[in-house]
Amino acid sequence: MLDSSPPLQLNGVTQNKDRQYGMFDGRNPFIDLHLDFPVWSKEYVMGHTPFIAALQKMRKIADETRNTDYHHFQLRLNHLNELHEKSKDLKRTIKLYYGENKKLFVKKSEDFLDERLERTLAMKDINLVLYRLISKTFLPFIDPISTANFAEEISNLVISIAEKNKENFNAFMDSMITTKFLGNLQKDCLEIYPRILAAEIALRPALFMDFVEEEADSRIAGKISTKDFNEYKDLYKDITEILGKQLCIVAAINNIIQRGDHEKFKAKDGGALSSLAKFAGKTISEKLKYLDECWFRFEESAINTGARNAIAHYATEYDERTQIIQYYSSKEGLKQESPQEMYFLEFMVILLKAFREMHYLHHVIKCLFYYEYIVRQSED
Repeated sequence: MLDSSPPLQLNGVTQNKDRQYGMFDGRNPFIDLHLDFPVWSKEYVMGHTPFIAALQKMRKIADETRNTDYHHFQLRLNHLNELHEKSKDLKRTIKLYYGENKKLFVKKSEDFLDERLERTLAMKDINLVLYRLISKTFLPFIDPISTANFAEEISNLVISIAEKNKENFNAFMDSMITTKFLGNLQKDCLEIYPRILAAEIALRPALFMDFVEEEADSRIAGKISTKDFNEYKDLYKDITEILGKQLCIVAAINNIIQRGDHEKFKAKDGGALSSLAKFAGKTISEKLKYLDECWFRFEESAINTGARNAIAHYATEYDERTQIIQYYSSKEGLKQESPQEMYFLEFMVILLKAFREMHYLHHVIKCLFYYEYIVRQSED
């Protein structure tokens, strides 16, 4: 039966001139956001999706290579999709590494990776399980080729300097083990990994920036479709704290290479540092100055000391609408009139770089433990 009731009438209702009714005409502008890609658009353009814009931003090189880049990025995303919401499982599994039941740690690692890891319960084999867990889980966040090359290079370097200067290298290892510095630093690193995995949604657009060529002086102004800056600022601060500690190991090895003594630094204006303990008390930027002709090439763009100090002293402001972070890196008393700025995506790229440096140097920690378990303990 047809509805014969009269049409609905609204008396006294008028259309707002600033509102849009019917087909989109540019009023009430909005921007499409995407979990996997940054969004550079300032206004809505029909058909110009984040995916299309992202492909146009990829490196301006041969189409075949560009397709390969996108394929590599898609592999990362597929891996992250499999790991989504597994950060708590990873945290629980890593915690078992420090427990007494090593067999349970191996079993849970096997379950997490979905593969068999038949090992003895000797610490050298338990470590193999641990670093298999870390390396396979975090493939999307790193460059696997450069990481594998670095792992091989540091193994060869440790063996070489241990053979050439065994007495001092053993003195260095004694100080790292007896003070528990090496073990505590390993634990600090391991606590970061589940937090990075928990941040994978915000890091996806930062991972995409690996395949984008930006002008040297341009700012990374793409927008991220995720939680705000406050979720991640402490993560960056904690990673930089760990990097500062890892540089103590870098410096000690460098001192052995350059001067045959892990405690001996190159003389600078005002004299040389008297010990590794004195070096440990320096800031990151100061520490880098003492690494003369260093074997490790530190990515200095991973450290924004101004932002890090501002985060540590609660001197940051974040605008969710523009995704601009303002930070005050210098002391200005009651007035804070000279803020520096960066975009949220820019910050996440720096955070990712810092994590990668921490991960590289974690391989040094891993290598030193292997030397302890396989070489030094077998000589006792």
